Amino acid sequence: MRAGPALALVAVALVVTGCADPAKAISAAGYRNAVSLGTRTELAQHGVLLRDRPACRSTGAEQARVGSGFTVECTASTADDAAVTVRGVVTAAGTPAQREDYVIRVDGRMFLRVDCLGVGCR
Repeated sequence: MRAGPALALVAVALVVTGCADPAKAISAAGYRNAVSLGTRTELAQHGVLLRDRPACRSTGAEQARVGSGFTVECTASTADDAAVTVRGVVTAAGTPAQREDYVIRVDGRMFLRVDCLGVGCR
């Protein structure tokens, strides 16, 4: 697993907090926040500036358990109004086999496909 420090920490918190729904919801929100910030950082490193932080939603993150998977989808606009979408898939969450795959599209075209977003990924 090659993940940025924030994403790795949030992913572990997400799957470890399986005892209470409020904790899971907070962890899922933390993960979406980390993906939003990571997306903005990643795009800026490639010279693409966003108008605002990406808005993200997740599917399955609130119910995630160790070894399960979930998705996250984000939308944003560039400074010149091109649409940006991000789709992330996490598999085997919280295990040594955890994998993350993010596809970022700008104006409908694939711009990046990465397994980690933001600072600490390289």
